[in-house]
Amino acid sequence: MYNSDTKKVFMILIAAFALYWLYSSFQSGELFTTLLMLPGLILAITIHEYSHAKMADKLGDPTPEAQGRVTLNPLAHVDPVGMICLPVAGFGWGKPVQIDPSRMRSPAKDSMLVALAGPVSNFILAFISFLAYGILYFALPHESTLSLILLTMVYVCAQINLSLGVFNLLPFPPLDGSKILVYFLKGKAKTFIWNLERYSYIILAILYFTELPSILITPVIQWIATFMINIVEKILVLFI
Repeated sequence: MYNSDTKKVFMILIAAFALYWLYSSFQSGELFTTLLMLPGLILAITIHEYSHAKMADKLGDPTPEAQGRVTLNPLAHVDPVGMICLPVAGFGWGKPVQIDPSRMRSPAKDSMLVALAGPVSNFILAFISFLAYGILYFALPHESTLSLILLTMVYVCAQINLSLGVFNLLPFPPLDGSKILVYFLKGKAKTFIWNLERYSYIILAILYFTELPSILITPVIQWIATFMINIVEKILVLFI
């Protein structure tokens, strides 16, 4: 009951701030920029949650398939509040994929792999987006407004995927990082992380209303982005 009530309060607060942000974007003339983020947001969240579902399905758990989550249809994965939260606060989420570890061949290890699949898929998509940006930069006419819009959308898609991937690796419930960390912990440390699950929405609220996510993940995102861009440049030099 406590967790359910906390979730409702959290969602109401987030929705209120998201609506205010959308209104402010409209008033300041930045709504067009916001709309450019939309394809990247939908793609990042869809691929992230689909990867969780597909990995669980591959490891023997039929739960995601039964719930219609082993699909690339965004409607099955996108949480409207979580999607809006990503550009507002720098992090977001989709509809959680429910799994049943007891149906898996190696419950502890496989649960960790399911959790890892989401962030890894975002990093792969980020790299593909950076590569696509590099190719399009040389292929498209720079004086075209349409080219500029397309390049912006692709670059933003890369940044969104990096943000989503890195944020979800933070070791706080209900994020994927906590589920990955639990696999490597034992005894009281593992129990401590499990007990934090009941405070999941309080943790998300703290992350949302403070600068903590930016402090924790911005340097990591910048480092990964630089690393990926350097690789992309080396690849492009070979062909262009």
